Amino acid sequence: MTDADRIEALLDIVDETRTENRDESEKLVVLGLAERRGKSGFWPTNAGWN
Repeated sequence: MTDADRIEALLDIVDETRTENRDESEKLVVLGLAERRGKSGFWPTNAGWN
């Protein structure tokens, strides 16, 4: 996952007009850049924003 892929995946999570890719969001969780919220949601961590 490149830096550009990470940025796109983070934008998919926070921008309501974009479609979230669950596989990419799961990769962000493994990298510590996002966390799971509920059964089907994700949200960026502070590390994901910085």
